[in-house]
Amino acid sequence: MRGALSGLRVVERCGTMGQYAGKLLGDMGADVVKVEPPGGSEARGVGPFVDDVPGPNRSLGFWYFNTNKRSVVLDLGEAGGREAWMALVGAADIVIEDGRPGELSNLGLGYEEAAARNPGLIWCAITPFGQDGPWARFEATDLVSLALGGAMMMNGYDAEDAEGAPPIRGHGDQGWLTGCHYAVQGILAALLWRDRTGEGQFVDCSVHEAISSTTEVALPYWFTKRVDVIRQTGRHAAAAPTERWLYRAADGRWTLIFGVGRDNASWKQIKEWFQGEGFGRQFDEPRFDEPLNRQVGRGSPEAAEIAMELERFIAAHGAEEVYRGGQERRQAWGVVRSPEENLADPHWSDRGFWVAVEGEGREGSPVRMPGAPYRFGATPWALRRPAPKLGEHTAEVLKEWLGREM
Repeated sequence: MRGALSGLRVVERCGTMGQYAGKLLGDMGADVVKVEPPGGSEARGVGPFVDDVPGPNRSLGFWYFNTNKRSVVLDLGEAGGREAWMALVGAADIVIEDGRPGELSNLGLGYEEAAARNPGLIWCAITPFGQDGPWARFEATDLVSLALGGAMMMNGYDAEDAEGAPPIRGHGDQGWLTGCHYAVQGILAALLWRDRTGEGQFVDCSVHEAISSTTEVALPYWFTKRVDVIRQTGRHAAAAPTERWLYRAADGRWTLIFGVGRDNASWKQIKEWFQGEGFGRQFDEPRFDEPLNRQVGRGSPEAAEIAMELERFIAAHGAEEVYRGGQERRQAWGVVRSPEENLADPHWSDRGFWVAVEGEGREGSPVRMPGAPYRFGATPWALRRPAPKLGEHTAEVLKEWLGREM
């Protein structure tokens, strides 16, 4: 079966910042050609590596972010490499690049030059701060992007957990991944426009702006009340301290509790569960009947009392029992799981989520990696090929796309 984007040709010239955008398109069926310099993308040098042995084809991160792509090596410092680049983008539907603003244009290899030959081309540039403006040429890592975008201001710990603790970065290149998600949304919107008009266009994706649009409550609080939110352990930042969401169970594991009895039907079930084991006797009092009184973050004594009883209840039960019992009563409760616990959970396997990926050093002994993040009924996500070895497909792509022999 064909993927949703089968038939689309994508040229990707990205390092660590923009590579996820190409993966998202490739995993949906697009033919993604990753153009790399002779030494390979910088992403090939990011560990961990297979058996802790570095090498251009052994980065496990590269394996994940570059599935369903083909690798072509071009030296844009040479006339032959520049000519091949322009031929490839002339044959492409989409270009994704994450170089500095003007980097390719200064070589005569940018969007304007490509669009003159290929007016239906969609060109997406992913940069830290966009193509123009006073910060356009500033450098940024994922950490810097999260800091300047505002997300880090909201992540950290309660003062009683870690007094004076600084803002905390969410790990895993969350800023860059956010930018890539927005880039793909922009590309898909541009494709819809091209389907109607035949016109391509330039998509300017700023990671800074993508992150700033996902800071949830911080910006609304400042815009409306000129109030800065405070960081809290394992829960939303807020203008004032709210009841905790993390509680340690009897087996020492942590549970995360998002709300308790937000509607009267589920509250009745929670009451019966607690009271059947000797907790929350006061919950039958009329003051607990109003849902708003039970909601965290509103400063009500009822919410504080519920949190105290919840802590006592969880401390007397195992984490899985709390999790399963809460879910049975339609509560958004969960367990804080370790990586090995997630790998062993049958839910993932029952859904067919994991995929097996081979590469250098693991031939015939694949590693398990996350698979489809969504399901299509008619055009399924598919792992068609593992991440490419450096330059593995140069001759193949030049012949297939351009009719050239190496």
